Amino acid sequence: MIPLSTLGQISQGEGELEKSVERRVEVTENRTIFAVFCLLNLGGYDEENNPDGMHPVRVRVREQLASKVRPELAKRIRDFYRQHSSADASTDAYRYTVVAMSTGGPPDFRFTAEWRDASKDASFAALADLPVLLRELYTSAPIEEIYAGVQPEYRKYIDQYRATVVAQVAKVMAYCRTSALSVAGGGETPHAVMIPNLLESFSRAFGFVLSDTFAVEGPQKKIGYNPHEFVHGITNSMSYDPRYKALQEPAEPLYELAKKQPGVGDLSSLQNFLDENLVRAISLKYLNNGDPARSLHLQETMMQEYMSGYTLEAFFYEQLSGYEKSNEPLSEYYPTMLKNLNVKYELARWEQTKKSRSK
Repeated sequence: MIPLSTLGQISQGEGELEKSVERRVEVTENRTIFAVFCLLNLGGYDEENNPDGMHPVRVRVREQLASKVRPELAKRIRDFYRQHSSADASTDAYRYTVVAMSTGGPPDFRFTAEWRDASKDASFAALADLPVLLRELYTSAPIEEIYAGVQPEYRKYIDQYRATVVAQVAKVMAYCRTSALSVAGGGETPHAVMIPNLLESFSRAFGFVLSDTFAVEGPQKKIGYNPHEFVHGITNSMSYDPRYKALQEPAEPLYELAKKQPGVGDLSSLQNFLDENLVRAISLKYLNNGDPARSLHLQETMMQEYMSGYTLEAFFYEQLSGYEKSNEPLSEYYPTMLKNLNVKYELARWEQTKKSRSK
């Protein structure tokens, strides 16, 4: 972590920054998330990253749902899930969650004002009937009773997770020399909500913005926190700033190359592409404490992401070394990084690295 004496515009001490994060970052349980993941697990959402199997809470809840949900309703939920499945099940979980969180939650699951904007996205609009199924599941099956049985484990996990989240968010904000979090299009994020979700796959997370900024995090074997989604809250104001459009446009060929790679998620725009690569680089670089073994591990992790298709991650990772030596906040150093971009070199480097690693 960079010493606080070199943090540029940050006037807060480390303790004050953590207190600021605590005020703006809530780590909590959420019954809507629990309900929609009951529906997903019942419907066929079986993905799991942990080779040892699902979290014990997920296993227990799935067993209870299988025995306590009417067969006819379970079939309709499975049919609905199958009809609305994508090639990537993790994307399904994200879409279902955004739609569910666009309602007022249990027991009625009526759409709120947030649905007006969310429904403009066709992938969300396709799930417009989801609240009907959620309402029926919640009122005809003992979801509250099932939740009460596992709630102590949720609360224990949340207590352990909260301290880790606050520490890591404060650390990465200090690295970026900022005390502000923003959303795409500008404006500071007023409130961020972290929701640990024991019905999700291990080590899977996603985020979205409705009235607040939400991040839904699956369980971990050893509780830690990758502040990826919160780094987006730091970098969005740069990546989507129209002042930098001319500096960003030369990266278009790297964006087109990335879109062809199977290991890359949805990249909806050039700005989104640049932001995702920068966030991935920061999420690793801020952890480098100078230990040689740790540095090598972080470098290799970065290269694996780079070769999966994030074609600018290595560039940003290297540029952050220059940023660390400067006294500027990241928001002011950002155009310097873009000016240093040699697109022909980066295209050739990615292709050459791909060839050398495939041997």
